[in-house]
Amino acid sequence: MLASIATHPGRAPAAADDTTPFAAWAVLYEEDTSDPDGRKLLGSVVWHTDTIKSAGAPDETIVLADVDIPKRFKMALTLKRNTDKVLPASHLIELTFVPVPGYIGQRINNVAGILTKSTEQGRGTALAGISARVTDNMFMIGLSNGQVDRQRNLQALKERAWFDIAIVDGNQHRAILAVEKGAAGDSAFTTALSAWGQE
Repeated sequence: MLASIATHPGRAPAAADDTTPFAAWAVLYEEDTSDPDGRKLLGSVVWHTDTIKSAGAPDETIVLADVDIPKRFKMALTLKRNTDKVLPASHLIELTFVPVPGYIGQRINNVAGILTKSTEQGRGTALAGISARVTDNMFMIGLSNGQVDRQRNLQALKERAWFDIAIVDGNQHRAILAVEKGAAGDSAFTTALSAWGQE
């Protein structure tokens, strides 16, 4: 079911206003026991960068994505370089879901991992890392700091156009949240990787 993907009708989603970056596509593919093809819900994502300022430490650039799937949830994604030497991770990805009132899945129970792919219809390749549940609806993924894994992950983050986030809701139903980088996402990743010296 989750491998069944169609192209989007109509134009790309618009950003919230003229001052925000142009939105790209976000698509939720849900399991449906009554339909082998499952359900497909269209949404949008806006990518941008921000800077964390800490006293006594250099400014740190982070990548942010604000995802909106109407009638399901909003999700905030944060990608940052890991500066904590105690953690065996090169980068950290934080995912925070905010279900809308009446969400049929109730909450997000698990994030199995993140895959990257070149096209929406393409087969994804998993980012090497470990996913951990922080609380209901909040998760952290630590990307592997092994030399080979780190290089592959960075290449995928830079070059791949889509992300697949594998989730399980409160009813134990699986879904895939596909998120497009688009022009704003490409720009955000280019800016961050350059700031990190990891082009």
